Amino acid sequence: MSTAATCPYAHLDAVYVLGALAATERVEYERHLPGCVECTRALRELAGMPGLLGRVSADDVGQVEHTAPPVPVPATLLPAVVARARRSQRRRRALTASLVAAAVAVLVALAGIGLSLREDEPPTATPQRMESLGTASSGWVAFTERRWGTQIDLTCTYEGRIADRTTYVLVVRSADGRSQQVGTWRSERGQEVHVTMATSVATDDIASVEVRTEDGYSVLRLEE
Repeated sequence: MSTAATCPYAHLDAVYVLGALAATERVEYERHLPGCVECTRALRELAGMPGLLGRVSADDVGQVEHTAPPVPVPATLLPAVVARARRSQRRRRALTASLVAAAVAVLVALAGIGLSLREDEPPTATPQRMESLGTASSGWVAFTERRWGTQIDLTCTYEGRIADRTTYVLVVRSADGRSQQVGTWRSERGQEVHVTMATSVATDDIASVEVRTEDGYSVLRLEE
């Protein structure tokens, strides 16, 4: 495989990009490219040059021609343009690498935050069976301690002396004797219901929870 030091085509990249190669030379150069890493890389670095040159309008060129006498193009112009294009390409690659590194750092930080949050998340407590109060209803309740109080997860099935469709109330009593209504919901007889509610009472301060009908009839209770 050819290298930049020994490849006889190494000087043709800029001429090829600018379309200045003869037809036979262009065909020969294109056949050479798939087998030469250095020529392919150099050609890729100069690929944007025609676009840059294309930004110069014909009017701008005409204005220069009318306002100034023709100046011979120095022999060093093309190598200088090529070198500048390559420097620009290297700067873009460096900027891209920096942006990628910054994005990775942000993702790592976010992953760390997510892991920290998951580690701080308390596990949901094991549900406790509630006592049925004169009905065939059944229920389980689980308490999850939170910074703001307690999350209450309730699962109930209502049977017995209950209307076909009833509104229920969950009442929490704290250790100091205060009662707090923390939620209401509607359910039909025989239907299993899952509800999640919240109370400002700390988990250790909960003395009991009770499910009542809207008119005050006690259905289920758990004493802590």
